[in-house]
Amino acid sequence: MGVISPDKKEQIAGAVADNPGALPADREAYTSRLIEFIRAESSAGRLTSLSALASRFPPPDELSRELGFSITSAIAEVPEAGDLKKMEGSSDAWYFSENTMTGNYALHLLRTEEKDPLMLIAETVRDESRIYPRPTDLTFFTDPPFSMNERELRQALGRMELRPDMSDIKRCAASNGATYLYSTRYLGETLAETLAEWIEVGQKQNP
Repeated sequence: MGVISPDKKEQIAGAVADNPGALPADREAYTSRLIEFIRAESSAGRLTSLSALASRFPPPDELSRELGFSITSAIAEVPEAGDLKKMEGSSDAWYFSENTMTGNYALHLLRTEEKDPLMLIAETVRDESRIYPRPTDLTFFTDPPFSMNERELRQALGRMELRPDMSDIKRCAASNGATYLYSTRYLGETLAETLAEWIEVGQKQNP
C-alpha cells in the first residue's frame, strides 16, 4: 500500500467536512481516515476503542466482503502507521499514537476506561514498584487521568484490604505525613519507606 498524496488527503478531508457520514470506498482512503482519527484522539489525550471505530467508520460493503478484512488488519497493514499501538482491554481493544501519547499514560487511560478502581490502583502501584522502583504517592490517583476524589479513593483502599489478590498492596508514610502505596512483590517495607522519605523530604532538601 502506497503513501496517500497530500492532494488526495486534502480531497478526502474536504469530502468528510462536507459530509461527515460519507466514507471513501477504496481501502487506502478508508484506512487513512481510521489512522488520522486515532492520531487526533491521542493528540487530545484520549484512547480510541475498536468498537468506536467500527461504529463511527463502518467499512464500505466492498471492503466488508473482502476475505479476512477487519479494521485491525487494515491498520496493521500500513507501514506508515507504526506509531499506532493496540492494547487489549477486558471487553474491547484500544488504540493510541506514540507520537503524542506515552505507553505508560495510555495504560493509565485504559485502566480508567475499564472502570475497576481497585484493579486500577493495584496494577499502577505494582508497575511503579516494579519498573522504577518506587512507592506511589496516594495523591497520584486524584490527578488526571484517574481524577478520583478523596471519598472514592478512601472507599477503594478499604475494599482493597478485603481482597486476598491485592494483599501485596501496602501503605507507608514519610515523616511529613504523606501517604504512599507499594507492592510487597517488588519492594520491601524498609526500602519503600526510605524511598517515600527521599521523595517527600530528602529530595526537596537536596535539589
